[in-house]
Amino acid sequence: MLTLVSFIVLLGIIVFIHESGHFLAAKLFGIKVEIFSLGFGKAIVKKKIGDTEYRLAWIPLGGYVKITGMIDESFDEDKEYSEPKSNEFESKNFFQKAFVISAGVIMNMLLAIFIYSIITFFNGIKEPNSTFIQGFTDNSPALEAGMLADDKVVSINTIELTDWNHLAKIIHANPDTEMEFEILRSDSIITMNITTMSMDAFEDNELKKIGVVGIYPDYTIRNAGIIESVGLGFKTTLYWLEIGVYSIKMLVTGQASMKDLGGPVMIAQMTGESARAGFWSFLNFLAFISINIGFLNILPIPILDGGHLLFLSIEAATRRKIPTNIKFRILQAGMILLLLFTMIVLYNDIGRVVNGDDILDPSETETNIDK
Repeated sequence: MLTLVSFIVLLGIIVFIHESGHFLAAKLFGIKVEIFSLGFGKAIVKKKIGDTEYRLAWIPLGGYVKITGMIDESFDEDKEYSEPKSNEFESKNFFQKAFVISAGVIMNMLLAIFIYSIITFFNGIKEPNSTFIQGFTDNSPALEAGMLADDKVVSINTIELTDWNHLAKIIHANPDTEMEFEILRSDSIITMNITTMSMDAFEDNELKKIGVVGIYPDYTIRNAGIIESVGLGFKTTLYWLEIGVYSIKMLVTGQASMKDLGGPVMIAQMTGESARAGFWSFLNFLAFISINIGFLNILPIPILDGGHLLFLSIEAATRRKIPTNIKFRILQAGMILLLLFTMIVLYNDIGRVVNGDDILDPSETETNIDK
């Protein structure tokens, strides 16, 4: 029950913020908004206020705003807008229309920045306490070799360490390699050989094999001011955007397959796990999903915001309107592709559930990532 409720709350917040972006941008430029809907399908409740009908619909997997004069997922092709009225989408200039189309994605990113900033401001910033060890991961090579909590790593391969980042840099550069560690335990120096494991990690805008020995640093937490918190909010949002771009690149180049994709079932599972982990974990995951939904929406795929931007850019470059019937057919094709994509990720989700595969630990999306 917690999983279902938290999933609906998470999607509801993200969809409301996204569609509010389109709605507010349209209102800013005097464009009429006919419908503001949270969810798809038949309306559970609806109420008209001014020119806009507000709806809460049965299928909580998205939402939309119906903007007058814009051909969108409502597939209204009854009218050619050769002479648009002043309150219609087509009456506005390129930049105004582009902003209305992009506003939902912009709001998704602002939501993520805001949440990450709040998390940092109220929880502080973790800073490693020199090279002291606090704990170990499962199947840790360091723990198996005899390392203990509160040990301090003095050197690796006779290289004296300056701080935790220095330690991490040396280990990361040596996957599947035996290395000599000097450990300070109480007042004694202990030498032990540890063979690193390898894992995939996103570093320097690419996926690399890095070495790990399964250790966590001892942290101190310092307070962060508003400016620093917002700065880290921007940085964390940008990091996950870069991950999104690289993920698409991996799919295009064949480094990843459609089998690696997850859909609503996996997101629901992860949402439930984050909710059980606590309020801050849930907020953190909310920001993470907001970034991903915003990023997917801006891809140049018909029916998505990026597809509408592509139409707009083509019309601006050619100085000719794409005929309504052609645009309509392209949007239909985009809807079919989107449905096929949804079927694929649902199939992947069901396979994970049947096979009992582990899902991503929500802690892996935390703002302060362990080295």
